[in-house]
Amino acid sequence: MAEAAVGHLIIKISVALAVEAANMLSTISKEEASLLLSIRSNMRDIKSELEMMQAFIRHADHLSEGDRPAAVWVNQVREAAHDIEDIIDEFTYFVGDKRKSGIWSSVAKTLRLSRNISSRHGIAKQLQEIKSKIKGISDRRIRYDVKGPGEGPSNNDAREKQLFQADYSRFLQEDFDVVGVENSKKNLIDWLTEDEAELKKISIWGMGGLGKTTLTARVYMSEEIAKHFDCRAWITVSKTYEIDDVLRSIIKELFNEKEEMIPQNIGVMSTGSLARVICRYLQSKRYLIVFDDVWNVDVRDKICVALPKNKCKSRLMFTTRNHEIASSLASPNRVFQLQSLHYDQAWDLFCKNAFPGDLQGICPPELKDSATTIVKKCDGLPLAIVTLARVMCSKEHSTTQWNGVTNSLNWMMSNNQQLEKISNILMLSFHDLPYYLKTCFLYCSTFPEDYPIKRKRIIRLWVAEGFVEVRKGVSMEDTAEEYLNELVHRSMLHVARANTWGRIKEFRMHDVVREVAICMSKKQNFCMMLEEQPTATARRLSILKATNTIHTALGKMSHLRSLLVFATDDSISITLNKMAELGFRLLRVLDLQGAPIDSLPDAVNNLFNLSYLSLRRTKVKVLPKSLGRLQNLQTLDLQFSGVEELPSGIQLHSLRHLFSTVSVGDGLRGLKDLQTLKGIISSGEVVEQVGELTQMRSFAIIKVMESDGATLCSSIKKMRFLHHLDVQAADEGEGSLELESLGPPPSLLQKLSLKGHLQRLPRWFRSLTNLKVLILRSSGLREDPLHFLQKLPNLVYLELRKAYNGKKLNFQKNAFPSLKTLLFFELNQLNQITIEGGAMPSLQRLNLVRCGELKMLPLGIDCLATLQQLYLVFMPEELLERMREQGDDRPKIRQIPIVKHIAWRKGKCVEEFFS
Repeated sequence: MAEAAVGHLIIKISVALAVEAANMLSTISKEEASLLLSIRSNMRDIKSELEMMQAFIRHADHLSEGDRPAAVWVNQVREAAHDIEDIIDEFTYFVGDKRKSGIWSSVAKTLRLSRNISSRHGIAKQLQEIKSKIKGISDRRIRYDVKGPGEGPSNNDAREKQLFQADYSRFLQEDFDVVGVENSKKNLIDWLTEDEAELKKISIWGMGGLGKTTLTARVYMSEEIAKHFDCRAWITVSKTYEIDDVLRSIIKELFNEKEEMIPQNIGVMSTGSLARVICRYLQSKRYLIVFDDVWNVDVRDKICVALPKNKCKSRLMFTTRNHEIASSLASPNRVFQLQSLHYDQAWDLFCKNAFPGDLQGICPPELKDSATTIVKKCDGLPLAIVTLARVMCSKEHSTTQWNGVTNSLNWMMSNNQQLEKISNILMLSFHDLPYYLKTCFLYCSTFPEDYPIKRKRIIRLWVAEGFVEVRKGVSMEDTAEEYLNELVHRSMLHVARANTWGRIKEFRMHDVVREVAICMSKKQNFCMMLEEQPTATARRLSILKATNTIHTALGKMSHLRSLLVFATDDSISITLNKMAELGFRLLRVLDLQGAPIDSLPDAVNNLFNLSYLSLRRTKVKVLPKSLGRLQNLQTLDLQFSGVEELPSGIQLHSLRHLFSTVSVGDGLRGLKDLQTLKGIISSGEVVEQVGELTQMRSFAIIKVMESDGATLCSSIKKMRFLHHLDVQAADEGEGSLELESLGPPPSLLQKLSLKGHLQRLPRWFRSLTNLKVLILRSSGLREDPLHFLQKLPNLVYLELRKAYNGKKLNFQKNAFPSLKTLLFFELNQLNQITIEGGAMPSLQRLNLVRCGELKMLPLGIDCLATLQQLYLVFMPEELLERMREQGDDRPKIRQIPIVKHIAWRKGKCVEEFFS
């Protein structure tokens, strides 16, 4: 975490030092030139010192959990980095050119315009003081012998190995009463004993605490596995393993299991000699070796190369928390993801451990509410369930005692020694994160418990916070999505909802993981939740609910960088006014989504540092013209607010994302960095201006006039990075879209939504080879559109809504090779669908909604081997009758797992299941 703060700061200082001072100083006074040179010199010295410290921070930050001097030193570095950032941003406030060309360019010009020379002197003095402070921190590292990389053994490493050894012996010596693993155990045994002579590798992955080691140990110790293999070895791989130590462990395990004499002198053997001993011993044997808790894929290259690839049905097993590592190590189709326990399983596991002996695992009725709260908090994580159950087992079985625990669960997670093991296990995953992922991970804990966090929202927040590195040729948003995917692959976050082609739409934090993250955030002053009294040095504040202390708390947090509001209490409006009075001019993120406010305080426009402003789902109707002063603003989210137009004349040159159904006038000119423009109202001027937005990734425009079609097409063709296009005609009933001249469209287009009358499908549709999603609404097509669309190789989602006026649709052989979801809405003339053999080989979901003339199922529906769901909504009774028992179409749907019809009868929604 300290490394992240320092790394971000070094980049920030580098930007400042990139200014060509010589070209600037020629037109400023001698006093100002001397002052500027002093500031630059101190910044350069501070940057050099921080770069020297950064190499030690990565190591010491990991040690700080178990090494008090390291912890103090790391904390001092972190706080110093925060102080420096404050000074630099203050300098920006007084002298920065906040135009699109960059806050650090044209320093000479802003110096001439600045009236506050004393403020700059103050900044120079602060830089000199912080420079001395940084040097003192660096000296103390040497004085108190804080170890850097390679400078000595780590107490943390020793503690980690001790922890692993304890777990290893426990899992292999005790027969745990585990719930919900029998099916998983059977699947793994089947894989291990399958009749395949080649060496096979199996990976088991999942978050820490899920029971990967427990499950693997149950498999390893089973009688069936013991009889099947000639020899076995269980190796625990720590993050800091030595190759020779692991090879020696394999030798000892193999020889000890058979009570054979361990070769002499293995303690002094070279790596090659150790590998040859293993290879000779296993060459003609059927062996099983388990590598538990693998943290790096290099196990395959450094250790597994010593294992012979004999054809004796030998097997390797790996457990890991990382999906990418699991996939890299395993043979094809041999990756096993361990899931959280279902609630019923979690309840059984808790009760067996909380109520042993005479109670026989049965929860007393008076404790059921408290027990339910605890089990839900654990969210299916076996480690947390068992640990908390054993804590409760020691408590008196009274509602007073148990209610007291449930009311303080959050506090207990970070303060109860009996629960320390949960934190230790999860902290191993946190410490294994690269520094740039640690801040991103902790940021997710600012959201409420069980909150579904949207991918796009968190990406824009990370970018606005400055957490995302700049890579040449790659947008920061794309880099941030890589970060999110990596956190998911490392089991730190969990996908709650994905789109049709597997891209994350929403994710969430496991409750127990979130508590550990909140604890870490508090320790490092990264973020505070307003559920308790925040500290004055916290950099971020998340208001989950309004409290009486909120105004007092805000008054102490002058260094606040981010404010996220999730509370819906009316007092939030008063809170915002109070915040505006206090200044908070360094605030970078102001997320008010869903807050009960109807106006924006005027003082918000003084937040020169603001990069992210969300008024989504608020009642705000008017934006002040002075909003144009926010020249660092990257995201402006007005979606579903009361704002109908942007103030005329504002130029937000740094804007990257604009969400709103608004009129913009000439406000689009100069927005060269704009990537997202959603809900913009069309006009002749707008369709021409958007042609200047060449960085656009996602573009949605409404109320498009037919006469503007050609100009709009010309502008869209310039958006070469466009991924998502949504165009809606001016009038749903009569408005037409003239898009023929768009061809060829942007080659990266993945999602296309068109609403409005089309004479026919444009010819360029055939060139949409990267298209994944197509939505056509109110198109009124007379010709079968499938003829144009069926060869699109990557289309996974197709929706036709009032889009076709014909009577028949025909899916030809090999049509839509990748299609997974097909939806037909209100195709009022359609009376027959034909699906030829081999069409839609990947289809999983089919929806038929309000197609009043379709009185029989699609011909050939029984050939869709992958179809999992058939949803019918307000469909004719004749069709339903054919699907019921004894109906002609009943045999056609027997292989479909879910078949359901929804109708509205007698004022109620009625569901009828056919599966």
